[in-house]
Amino acid sequence: MTEMTDDPIKRLLDTDAAKFGEPLLSSDTEIKKAMRLRKRSFDEKLVHLADISQSEAAGWTLARKSKKSARVRRPKSHADWLEDRVWALFADLGYGVMNGQHFCIEFERESGSRGSKQIDVYAEDPETVIIAECKSRKIRGRRTLQKDLLETQALQAYIRSSLYRRFGERPKPKIIWIYVTENIIWSDEDVRRAEDASIQIVTENELQYFANFIGHMGPAAKYQILGDFLRDQKVPGLAGKKLPAMKGKLGSQTFYSFTATPRDLLKISYVNHQALNPIDARPAYQRMVSKSRIKQIGQFINGGGYFPTNILINFSKKPRFSPISNKENDNLNVTFGWIELPSVYRSAWIIDGQHRLFGYSGLSDNKLDDNLIVVAFEEMQAENEANLFIAINSKQKSVPKSLLVSLLADLRLGDDDPKTAVSALASAVVRKLDRDKTSPLFRRFKVEGVAPEPTQNLTVSEVVKGFTQAQLIGRALKSTRVPGPLSAATDDLTIDRAAKIIAGYFASIEAANPKRWSEGNKAYIATNPGIRAHL
Repeated sequence: MTEMTDDPIKRLLDTDAAKFGEPLLSSDTEIKKAMRLRKRSFDEKLVHLADISQSEAAGWTLARKSKKSARVRRPKSHADWLEDRVWALFADLGYGVMNGQHFCIEFERESGSRGSKQIDVYAEDPETVIIAECKSRKIRGRRTLQKDLLETQALQAYIRSSLYRRFGERPKPKIIWIYVTENIIWSDEDVRRAEDASIQIVTENELQYFANFIGHMGPAAKYQILGDFLRDQKVPGLAGKKLPAMKGKLGSQTFYSFTATPRDLLKISYVNHQALNPIDARPAYQRMVSKSRIKQIGQFINGGGYFPTNILINFSKKPRFSPISNKENDNLNVTFGWIELPSVYRSAWIIDGQHRLFGYSGLSDNKLDDNLIVVAFEEMQAENEANLFIAINSKQKSVPKSLLVSLLADLRLGDDDPKTAVSALASAVVRKLDRDKTSPLFRRFKVEGVAPEPTQNLTVSEVVKGFTQAQLIGRALKSTRVPGPLSAATDDLTIDRAAKIIAGYFASIEAANPKRWSEGNKAYIATNPGIRAHL
């Protein structure tokens, strides 16, 4: 009999209710079989013909029937469907060990007693382990995750020890703790609890981005996604990689020129896609990769093609460079030597050439050792990255208006031109409303390069136009910027104040009309004209 206690954490650790179910899936055959079931949005079962009516009364619909039996289907619950999508996402990334249904991790406490914890999604490879909890609501709203987060935090040390014992003499894996949520408005307190426990938060926004990116890239998307979870941590097996290089100056900016293989570059590279732009992130200027372009480039490479032009990157940290002897380095403008590639995730930000690099993603292993010409800047400021991207691409394929309006928030805040400054301020407020997990406008705006969901029917450019016309955060009067009713002492304070007030206002509208609010264009409330009318 379990001893009762008033301490909820101790009571949690002393509970052994969960039991192990199916073993881990570790063969391609097992994972592919499970994948087929997980990727279906419905459950299916075989019933006798006499039981069809009973099944239909329970919510099942007839799919097909034979002389003796019938197959019936019904949609998965929102909780099961979220869990299955997350499971399939990591399986698509190439994880070779995945959990079966009703999987639990056993652990041993310091006292020697044993316990177990049910895990929604478990994914393992030789270097990383994913432990994901999936929480959802049918209709978007608030839900406290305090109990769940405290449970995860309380068990982390025990689960970690259990995993390390499983790996034995092998190198210890990096464990990534994730909470994936859908239709849940996070509270500030729960966000802090997750941060305190080093738990990554994945909302619908990130899940949509990951699914689209993996759909374009397949397993090669792995390092990009791991970079979001393991930023600044070491990439196994890359330490000490040295390449012959040239170091010099372009204007005031230090650069390096060298050749690198896609095999090495893919591990440390990161593309700052606009589709995944946290509130406090650096300017997000890249469009989502084009699946058709990736395929065309792959075919070009397989046909013997190569790229004489360079991939343009920015090292987020100063790389180690060892010059050759002074006698041989007699050029005042450049220095020859050896560059050591940084061995951490997200250390090489791709400014230009993402398709050329990712074109190698689906090719045979030997192609990953091809040479790519690289020009790498050293610790270039994020705003300069974005400006360089615009300068390059404005001479090529046009950049969509929605992307340019979004970039105003990063590049033109406090601009000398008052009209531009107000527009940039409005862009920053809109982005905060769209990215804030507690906002009623969270994830309601279309993202360039990503197929929108039904509720993503708002456009940044239209709502920014509404803000500027309403003059809520200021207006241009000749050569002067005049504050508005939602303005504060500084631009940063104005962004916070305006976003908070606007979010509160629309939260009341959402509460009064939750169904119509969630229907997007069908209900004429959460639409571009509807939002602008309220502004």
